[in-house]
Amino acid sequence: MLYNHLSEKERALIEFMFYQERRSLNSIAKELNEHRSTISRELKINESCGIYNSNNTHKKYLNRKWNSHAFYLDRFKSFTDLFLDKFRKIDHGVEATCHYIKKIILVSKHQVLDRFFNWIKSNRWKLKRSDRLRKGYVKGRKRHKGMFSKFDEKYVFPFWARPSKIEKREEYGHFEADLIIGKRKAGYSNLLTLVERVTRMTYIIKVKNKNSFTINSTIKKLVEENNLEVKTITIDNGIEFNKIGILAYWLNCKIYYCEPYASFQRWSNENANDLIRRIYKKGTDFDLLTDDDVVRLQNRINFMPRKMFCFKSSYEINKHYIERK
Repeated sequence: MLYNHLSEKERALIEFMFYQERRSLNSIAKELNEHRSTISRELKINESCGIYNSNNTHKKYLNRKWNSHAFYLDRFKSFTDLFLDKFRKIDHGVEATCHYIKKIILVSKHQVLDRFFNWIKSNRWKLKRSDRLRKGYVKGRKRHKGMFSKFDEKYVFPFWARPSKIEKREEYGHFEADLIIGKRKAGYSNLLTLVERVTRMTYIIKVKNKNSFTINSTIKKLVEENNLEVKTITIDNGIEFNKIGILAYWLNCKIYYCEPYASFQRWSNENANDLIRRIYKKGTDFDLLTDDDVVRLQNRINFMPRKMFCFKSSYEINKHYIERK
């Protein structure tokens, strides 16, 4: 049987409905589609001095989850020795070792495989992360090799690690970047867009290719020419951003990459791209655009009245923020 743990959002709802709305356990359970006993246990176990705090409770839950491996590491010492004895032979990797163990004891191969990978990732087992064959592999991202990976490790992070304060759009200096593809053939130009999240100020520049080094130098030049204060940049998983950690090092900022197929995580940039696509449809040859055409396109977007700003333009809002500094 599979069990789903309560999420941080569900714990916050429990706290709100129980203390603010004064709802019964049955009513809360029905709202969250959980059993009454689940809500009862959650409150009973995690109440402190008669008060249930969802933030503290979720932190304790994460700590318990992180420490859960310690029980298995102590309990299965002989199991560990059996694994390491087979694993250290040159012709046996993790999966081959699990297959061998499966034949000795009647357990699911996938159950054993998942368990050992979790132990390795915990970095508390006798087999550490550093013992993995591919130490630079990151799930959900492309592998980075060579000297450039050290920049990614220090400056580039997944979207879930982005501070929540950025989502509130109260602090100037957080940008989103993307590349609008022209003709899908080598040798044709593309449009690089950079959008500030608070003011929606949009910067557009034509680039000759998708080479990651070209993209890095182009953004750096754009930032320097416009004297932009860049604190973070949110990007997608395109190959043009493979070496984005170098740019972060140059600008001394942090980069956050979105999850696959989650363009809504940099929605300001996607909206700017849609405005550009109104004029230049997919498959447009951007080589035909002059620098003046790009500047006119940029101004058309930045001087457009926006309802969210009480029909002021992004240019006016951006000017206000710059004057305040």
